[in-house]
Amino acid sequence: MMGKKRWTERSLFFLLGVLFIIAAMFLTGATNGTQCGRYQISSWTRGQFVGAMIVDTVTGRVKYVDEKSENKPFDKIK
Repeated sequence: MMGKKRWTERSLFFLLGVLFIIAAMFLTGATNGTQCGRYQISSWTRGQFVGAMIVDTVTGRVKYVDEKSENKPFDKIK
């Protein structure tokens, strides 16, 4: 009788653990929707010179933007 009770308790705790993990996965919000915050920017000034560094957080590419590359798409900046 004691063995069956122990097995039932272990099964219950196992199922609660699985349920908790599944709930945590759903609540973390992993989505495939729009990418908000993909590009991060940092700017600086040095005298009359103004520059910016843009990081694509998905690919890890870093681009430096100056007066020559203003108003260009990210892929066109060298």
